[in-house]
Amino acid sequence: ELNINPDVLIAQVALETGWGKHVIHDRNGNNSFNLFNIKAGGQWQGDKVNVNTLEYRNGIAAQEKSDFRKYQSYADSFSDYVRLMKNNSRYEKALAAGGNSLAYAEALQSAGYATDPEYAQKIKRLLN
Repeated sequence: ELNINPDVLIAQVALETGWGKHVIHDRNGNNSFNLFNIKAGGQWQGDKVNVNTLEYRNGIAAQEKSDFRKYQSYADSFSDYVRLMKNNSRYEKALAAGGNSLAYAEALQSAGYATDPEYAQKIKRLLN
């Protein structure tokens, strides 16, 4: 649906979840099914999970509490990711990368998908 290679999605999910070992859970241990660690901003009307996260501000890493989207299934997580990519103009360059997974990773970082200054490089290492 996004016209990108699935390898880059697998690499992104592997990075975001530590190969599935660290999918966000709520305080009761319920799975958020959030494979892409999409935050729950003010527009989000669904369930949320508030957890500690490592964010980079001006190149400095710090722990913060953030709300993340909570889904009913992994399929819902993928569907929401597709919606986010297609409906947010800041990801146009990422989608324009098409089958070039390395360019997709670079465009994600340039668009501000994550605050980690090494985000694209980490995805690229996983692709390799």
